[in-house]
Amino acid sequence: MLSVRGPLDPPASKPLFILYFSLFVIISCIFSLILTDDFSYYILFLGIFLLIICYISYIIFHNFVRPIRKIRSPNNRFKQINWLSDKNELVVHFEKWNDDIAPLIIGIHGWQSDSSSTEYKIQPFIDSGYHAIMIDLPGHGLSDGLKIWTAIESGQRILSMLEHQVRNWDISKIDSIVLFGHSIGGFLVLRFADEINSILPIPISHVYLESPMTSFPLVFKQRTRGWKSISGLIAQLDLNWAFRRDGPDVDIVWKNFEVPDWGVPSIPVRILQAKEDIALDLDHLDLLQPYAGDDWEIIIDPNLKHFGRGQDRGNASEIYDSWMKE
Repeated sequence: MLSVRGPLDPPASKPLFILYFSLFVIISCIFSLILTDDFSYYILFLGIFLLIICYISYIIFHNFVRPIRKIRSPNNRFKQINWLSDKNELVVHFEKWNDDIAPLIIGIHGWQSDSSSTEYKIQPFIDSGYHAIMIDLPGHGLSDGLKIWTAIESGQRILSMLEHQVRNWDISKIDSIVLFGHSIGGFLVLRFADEINSILPIPISHVYLESPMTSFPLVFKQRTRGWKSISGLIAQLDLNWAFRRDGPDVDIVWKNFEVPDWGVPSIPVRILQAKEDIALDLDHLDLLQPYAGDDWEIIIDPNLKHFGRGQDRGNASEIYDSWMKE
């Protein structure tokens, strides 16, 4: 199904607990200052301190609820395909099909990125003659957003899009399929690789993960360390509440958003990990490694950067080239 409209973002889920608590602090301070003069400076100091905590919680909440959208597209070698679900949800992907029979790579980008980022990451595959499909996650690039961004609903939209779009592919030109995910795109791949595999006309031969995220609770902990810890606890309460109000209708709890409960593919996996990973550290790889199968291979590149381009890609081209020859 085609569409020419731009991406839509529904009203973002609100941090209601933070807002109600902030209002309670303000009203309590006002009444306390009116009723007593003895502790006015202490009351004012306490009120300001609590409001600062609430403000930081508010920022933390919104950093996880909605990505900052960048309206970008890959170069003109790729054709933009817009797909609308029955609920009018727009999912955009970009395709490049070659004239010859070749493998196909399906790529998913990271947080607050888009398919233009996937393009340079999978360039070694494109240079080797692969067909390519690159998907804009919900709330990213040109795809519609969510009231509260979740990897579950994003994965469900991608599954629905692929299930409908695969009928438009010329299967005679595809001799194999691989799946690629970077950062939070890798997080989605960990959970949905087997489901994507089940709807494709040709089995996925390999899953490629680059510096993958493996745990939402770990990311949250990494973003709320030290002086942000109290605000983080408040933001977590609101995130859980917002997920129950506006998230997908699934029976899942906070701790399930990490491997192995989150998901581990049954397909052979190749992982290229940035050693100096400023976004995720090596903690995410450490969490995943105990569940690696005998058909997995993991390489830690000391020169690769999580967001790297050009020279910051380290040895990625050489490593991917060697994996493609297997």
